[in-house]
Amino acid sequence: MIGPHRVNADPTVPSIRSSRLTRRRLLQAGAGAAALASGAASPSWATARGVPAIQGEPITLTYWHGWTEQWEEMVQFVVDQFHQQQSRIRIEPVVVPVGSQEQSSEFLAKLTAAIAAGEPPDIVTLFGSTAIPTLASQGALVPLDSLDGADLPTVEAWMDPNVYRLGRYEDHLYGLSYWAGAYALIYNKAHFAEVGLDPEVGPATVADLDAFAERLTVRSGSGDISRMGFLPSDLLLWGTVFGGNFYDPSSNEVTANDPNVVRALAWMRSYAEKYDAQKVAEFNEGLASERAANLDPLIAGKFSMQIQGPWKLGDIKKFGDPNFAYGVVRPPLADAEAQPANWTWGDIQVIPTGSKDPAAALEFVKFTAGVNDPDGYARRCTWGERPINVPVSRAVLEVPSFQQVVASHPGFDVFIDALLNGERIGSPPVMPAAAFFTDRLAAATDSVMLLQAEPGPALDDLDQSVQSELDRAR
Repeated sequence: MIGPHRVNADPTVPSIRSSRLTRRRLLQAGAGAAALASGAASPSWATARGVPAIQGEPITLTYWHGWTEQWEEMVQFVVDQFHQQQSRIRIEPVVVPVGSQEQSSEFLAKLTAAIAAGEPPDIVTLFGSTAIPTLASQGALVPLDSLDGADLPTVEAWMDPNVYRLGRYEDHLYGLSYWAGAYALIYNKAHFAEVGLDPEVGPATVADLDAFAERLTVRSGSGDISRMGFLPSDLLLWGTVFGGNFYDPSSNEVTANDPNVVRALAWMRSYAEKYDAQKVAEFNEGLASERAANLDPLIAGKFSMQIQGPWKLGDIKKFGDPNFAYGVVRPPLADAEAQPANWTWGDIQVIPTGSKDPAAALEFVKFTAGVNDPDGYARRCTWGERPINVPVSRAVLEVPSFQQVVASHPGFDVFIDALLNGERIGSPPVMPAAAFFTDRLAAATDSVMLLQAEPGPALDDLDQSVQSELDRAR
């Protein structure tokens, strides 16, 4: 989103760099964790899946997550499902809002501070996998493969490879995702018909997207924008769509200045130039939150086309006008000859060092990933009746209740196909400076979209700063 970018806005919260944990502090914080790790899990759901039973009194685990508003209800739905399956472990959800990029930085800083102080939560959902290499390299996460009951062969066989790898770092598994992130373009059919576009045909290429956006955007005589046809905002996705790579693991080099990434950012900047960066910023400032029910910008008609996740289909059905008609297509190709591409991230469950009972935490982590429980997972990953994201396992696609959700939400199948059958699937770089990288990437994108920097130099500067951080981290 075009707008000012601030890193670590709260001066009382340490930055990602300054919150680096020493090995000694982490070992002190996690004292006793190895002994707890050999403890067992509950005798019902878990035992049926090869996890031994926890002995003694019920245990309450603190669970940090960043979902707010209606999505708090989703978390409680999943927790209630877990409690119905067994009675030995109680999960206590705690909302620690994430939201914007700077808040995400603060979330990570708060988490590392809690671990260093020896008072961590027992389970955490990380929005995306970027923090895993950073936290794992600092010893701040419990490797799941160090715990009894991990059963990695079963877990790996259950999960789609693109999703399973999100939780891995240097030959260890540190987290499992609730589901798989995937993108598609949702468009308003009424807006298409209004400007003479075929409502049944979405844009196939970036050139189509640009042409459609121009016809769909509505401006006043003074240039104020009342409806935006489209606005690109995620360089990680578009850099992948344009054929770029952000990191070379073989040489341990940051490559955000890949010519194709530069080309993608230059294309994104063209929207700021064409529609006036200041007018776009003013338009964005007047928008409600993406989680604002019927005031959501897409549902309210403020955008004609948006790149979104499948959860938006559930929002449209629940909060949109009954006559709201939409179409869904894969992210448009960079050109007619390009490979179809997508980007996946995941909402990943991890166990911080110092968790009071890692074995019990593991049971909830595996439960939310649905390991070998296609029927139950189908219900959890659809909130009972609506899309949230793409399931982590192809086995779920055959579950009748899941098929019903697909049938009742047109376009959900496009998201599923785009990820599970995609030709080029990007994901966050697996390196210790990944969180710092995404923070700097957002800042560079913002500066370019505000016409304060050129794409090439901005990405050159990013590469240099992140490479320095990466070399220091190693």
